[in-house]
Amino acid sequence: MTSLALVLLLAAGKPKVELKPTPQFALLGIGSRASATVRFRLSVKDAGNEDFYCPRVEWEWEDGTRSEEESDCPEFASAAPADHDKSWTKSHAFWEPGSHVIRARLYKGDRLIRTIETKVEVSGESVPGKYRER
Repeated sequence: MTSLALVLLLAAGKPKVELKPTPQFALLGIGSRASATVRFRLSVKDAGNEDFYCPRVEWEWEDGTRSEEESDCPEFASAAPADHDKSWTKSHAFWEPGSHVIRARLYKGDRLIRTIETKVEVSGESVPGKYRER
């Protein structure tokens, strides 16, 4: 173990994982393109915990669809301090009013290490499905 890794482990607290929507309250547009786009920022600070270092991220949207992201990171032992703070940004269009729950799952290999969720409130009038343009 390098001295940097040892310092990180000794100074380590609990890993910090945050999932924040912007905006948290969205309004549907007007007309056939009546969606509300929300940006999500997932931040992971591993605090010296190798399980949380450079995880694979699976996003799950309110309609059940999923997407994945992986980062190309240096080995844990040779990582620079900045490598221990990762963030991902994803945008998603919502077409229906209501309270929508979004989940992000963090994996180390195939092992689930954490699930975090957030909620977005969307208001306005929905448009019948045949008029939507996605």
